[in-house]
Amino acid sequence: MTIRRSADDDWPSILDVHRRAFGGESEPAMADAIRASDGWVPQLSLVAVEEEAIVGHVLTSWVGLQRSTRRLLQTGPIGVLPEHQGRGIGSALVRATLDGARALGETLVLLEGDPAYYGRFGFVRADELGLLPPPDALYDWAFQLAVLDDEAEVPQGRVVYPPTFPH
Repeated sequence: MTIRRSADDDWPSILDVHRRAFGGESEPAMADAIRASDGWVPQLSLVAVEEEAIVGHVLTSWVGLQRSTRRLLQTGPIGVLPEHQGRGIGSALVRATLDGARALGETLVLLEGDPAYYGRFGFVRADELGLLPPPDALYDWAFQLAVLDDEAEVPQGRVVYPPTFPH
């Protein structure tokens, strides 16, 4: 398996990954909307490839901080084809995303997800560090933060999703 930056011609396969991984159209629609927005971070749209086929995808985009001009990186959606799950592909995509964020000089990455899964990558509840979830977050307990630099200052306040971020 290799992890690489996605290309424009990967997009139909990427949408299929999210459709099959999540069993619906919400995540493909979210990925499309993010890709079309000014929050899109192309360097952090990554695909997992096996035998020349895309089997997983993750994207990361910019979100805001209430009453601030600061932008923060948020990862998601992340999907792996059902028949390829449980083989470390999702983990490899998360690690590559965190490495890519570090390479961009970012010190924090947010996501909404299962704490039991993402805790192994250093994610913790964001609200415990003073960074509150957006009002439209699915669950407070699932809104998490990875601090990529121990010297980083965690911003305080409420994260806000841009209007183009369907949730």
